Amino acid sequence: MLLQLFSTARTPVLTGENAGVTPLEVEATPGESLSRAIWLSGLVPPLPLCGGLGRCGRCRVRFVADAPAPLPAEADIFSAVELNEGWRLACRRQVPDAAKLVLELPAENLALPSDPEKTPDADFMVDMRQATADNTPPASSAVEGASVALAVDLGTTSVYWRAVVVPEVDERGAVGGGAGAIVAQGSFLNPQAGAGADVMSRLAVAMQPQGRRVLSGLVRRSLRSVVDALEQDGTARVTDVCVAANTAMTDIFLDLPVDGLCAAPYRLEHHGHKNVDVPGLPPVYIPPLPAPFVGGDISAGLAALLAADMPRPFVLADLGTNGELALVDAQGRLLLASVPLGPALEGIGPQCGQLAGPGVITDFSLAPTGLNAHFFAQRPEDARPENDGPEHGGQCPCPSCQAISAQTLENGRFGSEAGVHKARGISATGYVSLLAVLLRTGLMRKDGGFEAAPTMPLARRLASNLEAGKDSGGMRLRLPHGMWLCAADVEELLKVKAAFALALESLLAAAELAPAEVAALCLAGALGEHVRAHDLQTLGFLPSALAPRLRAVGNASLEGAALLAIDARMRENLAGLCTTSRLLPLVEEENFHQTYLRHMRFGA
Repeated sequence: MLLQLFSTARTPVLTGENAGVTPLEVEATPGESLSRAIWLSGLVPPLPLCGGLGRCGRCRVRFVADAPAPLPAEADIFSAVELNEGWRLACRRQVPDAAKLVLELPAENLALPSDPEKTPDADFMVDMRQATADNTPPASSAVEGASVALAVDLGTTSVYWRAVVVPEVDERGAVGGGAGAIVAQGSFLNPQAGAGADVMSRLAVAMQPQGRRVLSGLVRRSLRSVVDALEQDGTARVTDVCVAANTAMTDIFLDLPVDGLCAAPYRLEHHGHKNVDVPGLPPVYIPPLPAPFVGGDISAGLAALLAADMPRPFVLADLGTNGELALVDAQGRLLLASVPLGPALEGIGPQCGQLAGPGVITDFSLAPTGLNAHFFAQRPEDARPENDGPEHGGQCPCPSCQAISAQTLENGRFGSEAGVHKARGISATGYVSLLAVLLRTGLMRKDGGFEAAPTMPLARRLASNLEAGKDSGGMRLRLPHGMWLCAADVEELLKVKAAFALALESLLAAAELAPAEVAALCLAGALGEHVRAHDLQTLGFLPSALAPRLRAVGNASLEGAALLAIDARMRENLAGLCTTSRLLPLVEEENFHQTYLRHMRFGA
């Protein structure tokens, strides 16, 4: 059947005054998930969804005619007016057996091209060219037009890429200048996000060959667009690609069976450290895959840290949808641990969760008047050209970024009435800082429950913002800018803390190391760059002795992929290390459940 998708500001129908609106047409199969039919089509911007849980509300669509009766999950998300207008959750609906279905999407979820001849692929290509031009300094004349390798960090949520110069070796074995120089780099949301924000949602789709082929094709097409953008403007000639990803993302990208990752006993289809042929791309190197849920992103990160002579013993930790930890001891031995964390620390799982970006709260602090919300601000290296308009963040004049001036405070309660601008959401670092503040003030107990009658005066002032939730999220705390924190969100974040603390504790015990004996705890990713060690210690993610040793190592996976893309010797050394690694079977350990429950409390 044919899905016709359109987006208008406040127009109720596709006829009459909207007769000039050209809908986007998507072919769909009756019976398949409506959300997957839309957001895995490759024709609309990717959107991180909750995988059918009915919590995030991002897959909202409006049935122009004959809207089905609302479901309880939809009544939790939409107001009575919205339900009457036909708004429903696409993740809870199937494609009907009809000739045509007309749906409206929110404007931010569907950017239709004004030129009917312009395809979404062309839009993506323009975006990649812009990233190539603006996200990095221009290539010097020494590397202009050189052979480059494309390094890719294929994350569950986001994809980061970097083009680096391939070294030229003369007949004497001497390496030419400019080797490893960055020609261009950029990032984009993983186009598979419509299948769900977490690894298990992707695996559920990839279990079926057709679903895996769709997911694989989305990423491959995106990477081909990057290669084309680099080559068509004469910037470089891409000769090699290195894709670092967790094991699930790796096998989906390669269109390989994922059965071994879907049920115990878990097993790998292959162990990486190989070159593969991917249609439409230069030769692709896959880094070593040390264990079923410890993938090439971790091994690439280890390559970057070892190349940087990180003091040993050190721990590399990546708190994505799957928590992966790697410990290299003083003797150079490698111990591994892996725990499922879910998308909460990607800023997606909680009800107000959002990836960091313009209009998103990334930090909370306490002031005499109550909670202060601090908004996303771009880093200087990400700044846009001066003639590109005002930036978001800081003192941005746009309504979403007015953190303090737009806030109204009446009798200690944050309002969402007229005059109060609503934020787009709260990022992972925002949630971490928020929970730490609430725990310190006494408004939140160590078991994660809200304290209705705290002792501190400021905490009592904040407690006036507690209210009964309108949905299954339970009691919730109203926050500045129309946001809220519900009990269900706290519980999910507490589970993340418990799983990570358990894995870290077990890893140190297996290595016979006390926390004070670890030289560095390297936290990878954007969370590591922006989260405060004191907040992680307050919540109990880290023992107090490790907090001063926390190091933000940024996107270590991308750094390592860039090294592996051009250094064959480093590939061999890394493969040797991973071959002798030891994986801790955490769930099989004695007293695992008791230990996990012991960690289901905030604080040490």
